[in-house]
Amino acid sequence: MTFDDDVTVLAAACRAQLGPEDTWTPPVGYPDSLALCVVDAVWSMGVRYGGVQRVVQRYLTARSAVGADGRHDGARDLLDQADRFGGAEAFATTMDNRSRTSTRSGILKADAVIRCARALVAAGIESAADLRSAPHAKRAAAETGWREVPGQRSGISWRYVLLLAGVPEVKPDRMITRFVAKATGSAAAPDRAAALVTSVAHHLEVDVRGLDHRIWRFESGRG
Repeated sequence: MTFDDDVTVLAAACRAQLGPEDTWTPPVGYPDSLALCVVDAVWSMGVRYGGVQRVVQRYLTARSAVGADGRHDGARDLLDQADRFGGAEAFATTMDNRSRTSTRSGILKADAVIRCARALVAAGIESAADLRSAPHAKRAAAETGWREVPGQRSGISWRYVLLLAGVPEVKPDRMITRFVAKATGSAAAPDRAAALVTSVAHHLEVDVRGLDHRIWRFESGRG
């Protein structure tokens, strides 16, 4: 089938399976904390989300201990806090999570978080508001730096950090790609799955972040 055919089929599947469109609400995300967006986006790759929520809470607790509110942290605040911890190894220990970006030769996700935050700062993006309003060239520079971090080449975590910050985006993880594959009858690479879901959102005139989140909840069995 053509791309347009897949959009039509996927749109029909969404209408048939996802319930009323007014339930397709976007995730809350972290519109005021680019630091939490980065932590969540990187640490969530390939793991159960409950563990990520615990990491986020530990970060907030650590920030509170130094008189700061992590719910309003920017990328530079995240880097400063990582320095207070004593670097990536200590960051991972404090978060009680030593997950790596891959099981073979991956770096600590704590290290990847630091490197991704540096990529954002190097591109002149320090807050979630900066990321939402960044012109194409600045956002592209940040994406290039982000994808150079070990384990982030696919761009899934990049799309997710955008989504968490409030940018219209799709996180084409295994839940999204699986739903798309079942609806269209053929496997979809992450970029194609994201493009299809985005096109369906435009076709149905719904919020793309809301559609992404509704598909994710449905496919993961969360109702």
